[in-house]
Amino acid sequence: MNLQTKGFVGGQSNLSPLTERGKQQAAALGRHMSRQHPALHSPVYCSTAVRAEDTARIMLQQAQGWPGPVQLQASEVLLELSQGQWEGQPRSQCYTAEALERIAADPFTFAAPGGESQQELEARMCAFVHRQLLPSLQYGGPPAVVVTHGLAIKCFLRSVLGSSPAMTWKIATDNTSVTELAWVQSGPAAGWHLHRLNDTAHLLLAGLTGQLQEGQHGGSQPTEAATAAAAAAAAAAAAKQKVSED
Repeated sequence: MNLQTKGFVGGQSNLSPLTERGKQQAAALGRHMSRQHPALHSPVYCSTAVRAEDTARIMLQQAQGWPGPVQLQASEVLLELSQGQWEGQPRSQCYTAEALERIAADPFTFAAPGGESQQELEARMCAFVHRQLLPSLQYGGPPAVVVTHGLAIKCFLRSVLGSSPAMTWKIATDNTSVTELAWVQSGPAAGWHLHRLNDTAHLLLAGLTGQLQEGQHGGSQPTEAATAAAAAAAAAAAAKQKVSED
């Protein structure tokens, strides 16, 4: 999910609530998910940030037709990148020429003072998916849904795609967008397959579209608490699939 702020570093900002627009986006996401998937794997996972939990709850409340109750499970592992001592501070004071030079030289391991790097965020996201999420899924069964944050998704995708860490910031993940991946267990195509990225069709249908403004990046910039349309979430669906050995 993208925290959009003007002039300040956001990071995790775990207490930021949803605005009314954010709630509308989450409701549209719930209706969209229930139309696309007749059932979901339970539980639905989300980060412990207020905006993520609220988004997940609203999504589940608005979904229609899912058989049986779908539980919600929150985990700190799914939180956004921690910006440490930079969180809530003016960007101009943090992103100095020296800091920008260090980021450009090594974007993967750079961390704000007291914060974490892309490498650390990627490691915890991958650990969650491979140790907790994938083992719980059934072949041909319903997908699992994870309600998490923009940069958390981007760092996981960097691992999936094997791309340069310098490209991580260039992946778009709009508020309540859906990013869908499938895990192929065996055969020549074994591994992760990216099926959808930043799908916001549900927002278009609901008249709730809106792009990030120039200069605003998911998770790195702070947001005013009142602008928590920035606090809506992205859902990542992962499902195991069987393929032949041919």
